[in-house]
Amino acid sequence: METDWAAALLLGLLQGIVEWLPVSSEGIIAAVYNLAYGRSLSEGVQYALWLHAGTMPAALVALRTEAAAVVRNALTSPARLPPAPAFLLLATAVSGIAGLPLLLLVTTKGDNLAGPPVMALIGAAMLVTAAAQLLRPRGGERDMSSARRLDALLTGLAQGIAVIPGFSRSGLTLAALLGRKFQARDALTLSFLMSIPASLAAAVYVGITSGVQTSPESLAALAVAFAAGLLTIRALLRLAERLNYGYFLLAVGAAMLTSALWQLISP
Repeated sequence: METDWAAALLLGLLQGIVEWLPVSSEGIIAAVYNLAYGRSLSEGVQYALWLHAGTMPAALVALRTEAAAVVRNALTSPARLPPAPAFLLLATAVSGIAGLPLLLLVTTKGDNLAGPPVMALIGAAMLVTAAAQLLRPRGGERDMSSARRLDALLTGLAQGIAVIPGFSRSGLTLAALLGRKFQARDALTLSFLMSIPASLAAAVYVGITSGVQTSPESLAALAVAFAAGLLTIRALLRLAERLNYGYFLLAVGAAMLTSALWQLISP
């Protein structure tokens, strides 16, 4: 998973921005890794997961008040968790159960995938995410204090599925929460809070299975991902009511599929 300085800084910047947009950070990182550097799908996904070690602290800093409140409430009444901590705990468990088998499949079977098949897979998944964005409801009046088990089950499942490159974690979880009639800003906050344990688990997984990356280039990529992620989260929380990236995803997904088909049919 080693990269040169240019690749590390570029991928760190991309991760810091697209991790929080409804556009699949894993898909974009894996596609750039594959297209620009000729690496396999498995390597691209592993590098994207490693970069979560940079974006996870950004979420903690940006949402420190909300995260502290969740921890404080959980410690105050552990036998009877308030809605938000209970939601995050159950959603994280469901994400792990649904996502781990898919992650193992991608990282173990993706070594032989490169070139047009990678672009086609990511492009198709992005089209699905685009449909979820374009068809998603506008949300409702529910806030974080009204979170229930069904909300956690549906949103956790959406986050687990998003380990497949091209499916957006932010996009799918946000669509699920808006579909459950949460306010846009509370839906975005819950989605970002959910990312913290998921990102930590992803970085630990890659660190254990592929070796912790301690090269200067890799550490610089994490620093860039952190800085870009912090700025992006704060901007998105201010623009929560106006965000819909469905058409952008539609264009990117269609472009990837077209590129893959062109490479397959070209002599």
